[in-house]
Order: sequence, then C-alpha cells, then structure tokens
Amino acid sequence: MAHWFLCSMGANLQPEQNFAKARSALVRLGEAYYSRALYTKPVAMNSTHDFLNALFILHTELDSVSLKQQFNAIEQQLGRDRSDPQSALKDRPMDIDILGPLTPESAATSWRQVPDYLHSAVSSLQQLFQQLESTE
Repeated sequence: MAHWFLCSMGANLQPEQNFAKARSALVRLGEAYYSRALYTKPVAMNSTHDFLNALFILHTELDSVSLKQQFNAIEQQLGRDRSDPQSALKDRPMDIDILGPLTPESAATSWRQVPDYLHSAVSSLQQLFQQLESTE
C-alpha cells in the first residue's frame, strides 16, 4: 500500500549541491513533488550560513519509520553526523524530515506542521497534492 507524506528538506553547507544529491537519492524511495526552494536565515542556531529549504510530497511504499530511517541514511551519506547530540544546532549538509502523513484524517494537521519560514510554499504544493490525489 502506498502512502503520501509531507516532508521538508534543508541544507546550509553546499546547499545547491546537496539538494541535487538528496533529490537524486529520494528518487529510489518513491515519487517526490517539490515546492520551490527558499533561502532562509538559520533558526534556533548560531550560524552565518543561510539555509536552502523546500517542502516536498512523497508517494512511497515505505511506512513512516522506514522512511525516516532512509532519510537519516541520506543525511549521513551527504556528511551529517547524526551521532553528535548537538547536530541539530550545527550547520548541516542536509536535514530531511517527515512533517506528517497526508491522509484524509491527518492532512490538515500535517500542513500545520510546516515551519513559518516555508509557509509561502504551502499553497502551490497543496494545490498540486489535490490534483495528484484526485487522479489516484
């Protein structure tokens, strides 16, 4: 059974290159549909490197636990040290998160999980998801 997930990705170390590498790796997990990418200032960390961030919808056979494991593996392949307890406070080559499932029961909650700095990308991605869902 295939699942739809709302996800986010961000990088502030070689962001353009790492976005391209992450997108190439995500292809093997399912069908991904991306918002536009936005540069943002770091949030809740001290860094001089701006982040490149985007939302994406993933249609995949993986459940949320397996998907997060795959996301972590991609982050590590790109150089993120997930064993460092301070990794969330440091610059990173890639951060990929599941914001929530896109099921009829949970979609509204998942869309509310989008960080403020990505709100401008929500509308177009929601419209795309409605089109994708109606053709399923």
